[in-house]
Amino acid sequence: MRYRARVKLRTLLAVLALAVTSVTRAQDATAPSIASFANVTEGRYQVFAQGGHQMAFEVNLFMKEMLRQYEKFFNNWSIKDGARVIVFDNPEDFRHYTGNVVSLTHAGLAGYCHLKTDEAGNQFYEIVTYQDPNLWRVLAHEGFHQFIGYELGLQIPTWLNEGTAQYFETSSITGSHFNVGQISRNKLLYAQALILNKKAPPIAQLVTWDQATFYANANVAYPMSWALVYYLLNSNNDRYEQSRFRRYLQDLKFGNDSFRSLQKEFGSDVNRWQADFEDYILHLKPQTD
Repeated sequence: MRYRARVKLRTLLAVLALAVTSVTRAQDATAPSIASFANVTEGRYQVFAQGGHQMAFEVNLFMKEMLRQYEKFFNNWSIKDGARVIVFDNPEDFRHYTGNVVSLTHAGLAGYCHLKTDEAGNQFYEIVTYQDPNLWRVLAHEGFHQFIGYELGLQIPTWLNEGTAQYFETSSITGSHFNVGQISRNKLLYAQALILNKKAPPIAQLVTWDQATFYANANVAYPMSWALVYYLLNSNNDRYEQSRFRRYLQDLKFGNDSFRSLQKEFGSDVNRWQADFEDYILHLKPQTD
């Protein structure tokens, strides 16, 4: 559920106030009221945290900084619409909320980003998750879904949406430097095992999967979409500004076919490309857990 928000900045506070009422009414009786959560509204984010004001403050600060870093990396400084973030302090309340509001019940779900519509018809992004050791990684992942919606709108292929979100979820900031694309041990080992055991979908198949097919094959689609994005961004050692990946995203902005644009930028010989991709991924080493 990744969409592009349309709400104007000057209506953000009114929209969010209405949205609190809307969500509270929609919740399951067993879920706590969002209106009772600590609320920190600053910059482009309104954060509701079940765990208290300090958590709301830290999440707001994190989301603002990550959005700024995404804008800097992609050189996208357009004015962004406001967004809301809800952080539960336990997975049980999170699952009650998600099951009732957006009908997401998968046991492995850690967070999501979707377009929320309030009772007045205004739309804005809503990111929902819960506190656990992976909270900041989940927020970076879901926040990137929000950002890529500003960058590419509704036209982004599912593999690219999920692959880039995974790529940026391991980002960190050291001083003024944005460290991106750190290789997750679990994702890498999983992707390598799929390749070695001939269980990975061919690139030509993966990039044509629609949303339903992608999520129906999530156990292979997620690690391989991450691997493909990593390969496309790093295999030629190009700076993003001069990279073929950037030109590929530009093609998508103009509504060009995703697979044809990939072939134009990275080669029309799919079999050769597949072999190079697999060899590259099999020789990577993990950089983070």
